[in-house]
Amino acid sequence: MKIIHTADWHLGGKLHEQERSGEHERFLHWLKDLLRDERPDALLVAGDVFDTFTPSNRALELYYSFLGEIFHASLCRAVVIVGGNHDSPSLLDSPEKVLVHLNAHVVGAAVDDPAQEVVWVPGADTSGGLVIGAVPYLREGDLRCSTLGESEEERAAKRRAGFQTHYARVAAAARALSR
Repeated sequence: MKIIHTADWHLGGKLHEQERSGEHERFLHWLKDLLRDERPDALLVAGDVFDTFTPSNRALELYYSFLGEIFHASLCRAVVIVGGNHDSPSLLDSPEKVLVHLNAHVVGAAVDDPAQEVVWVPGADTSGGLVIGAVPYLREGDLRCSTLGESEEERAAKRRAGFQTHYARVAAAARALSR
């Protein structure tokens, strides 16, 4: 299976208040050309699709236009988008019910059911496939690990345990799906 793995698009980002939408548009055009040339089974976007929790309308337009164009042209069979620390989990997750019909799987926020953070991409010949653990950026609230009055060392230890537990649950769900 062939995957193109990307991250840190930061659509809508500015550099010293200088608008960068032209650069972002050229990047997405380049990525479409790469998808057209390589014909991957999946495109993975591992966080920071947008530069802020509240991206501009132009950034949203670039994102949705890109997704529409690659599916319209059948440039890959699946897209997996994972939320990063710059992304608004609810913004990424909101069109999930529509995007899944295009075989775009979005995991903007951590969820209680680890199976929802696991994506199956079937192989082209249906004899195999790929399991992706689509774990978004985990915030302390996702890990539910600190309580009032704890020392920083206690909070750090609970955070580590929360990360380990979360990833172990997602890995177990991925193993179960791969069987």
